[in-house]
Amino acid sequence: MKALDKMETFLALAEYGSFSETAKRLFCSQPTVTNHIQQLEEKFEATLFIRAGKSVRMTDQGEILQEYAKKMIDLLEEASLCIKNAGLSNPVLSLYASNYMGTYILPDMLAQYYHRLPQQRFELHTHCYTDLIDLLMEEKINMAFLPIYEEDKYVQNQFDSFTLFQDEFVLVLPPDHDWTERKMLYARDIARTALLLPQNSYLQDCILSPIRSLGIKPDTIHMSSFEVIKESIKAGLGAAFIPYYAVRGLLDKGELVTKPVFGLRIERHNGFVRRKCTPLTRIETDFWEYVQGIFRSLRR
Repeated sequence: MKALDKMETFLALAEYGSFSETAKRLFCSQPTVTNHIQQLEEKFEATLFIRAGKSVRMTDQGEILQEYAKKMIDLLEEASLCIKNAGLSNPVLSLYASNYMGTYILPDMLAQYYHRLPQQRFELHTHCYTDLIDLLMEEKINMAFLPIYEEDKYVQNQFDSFTLFQDEFVLVLPPDHDWTERKMLYARDIARTALLLPQNSYLQDCILSPIRSLGIKPDTIHMSSFEVIKESIKAGLGAAFIPYYAVRGLLDKGELVTKPVFGLRIERHNGFVRRKCTPLTRIETDFWEYVQGIFRSLRR
């Protein structure tokens, strides 16, 4: 594994920009770091770093090698996981989902799936939308459960996507808001309060486009997540359109309330995205078919 050791040294030096810091992080001597880099430069007949005092920076050739070195490390880790799982009768089912689906949709399904196959081990990883797309682009994962935005042409063109269900966004207010006494709100009312929005641009467009189509341009405040938005509504900072599944618990407890807006309906598709021409493993296929079956039964 000497070649791999040299690549790990190279990547560490690229990250830390210092021979001494790299040696410290790798628990080796500075001459060892220097020797590894010299051997790589001799191997590729190229200067990989430019020395500037105690620091270094990568050359263009170094940046090319960095890209391939990362792929080597990733492939080795992938091989390790595959070999590990191959020796198991019940390999780990690794699921990747958006923060929303991983928090509000998949846990109930995973609980049912676990009771159906208690011997099946699984792990659930949640990420923001853009990070999930990056993982798919970089071929680090084969599939993900996430919102599906028609406006995201890259996802539509580069991946296979399947819609599982549509979310309805409901207007959420604090329980002491003046509007709670009204049975129905109108689009013009939205212009009279601060509208709290998540930072995701596709999600913002999903919420704002139907509102603007009615000639309303609300004042908006951008926030990092639905969780932050819900707490801000409780504090009286404004109102927000939130997927029903993300707020139903607080509605049941009376900590927040919702009111219909005449002539306004905001929806979003949610589902499953898979890399094109990439077959799923047996356990991935089994779980995907199980989830499809649940949503088919809900639509009957």
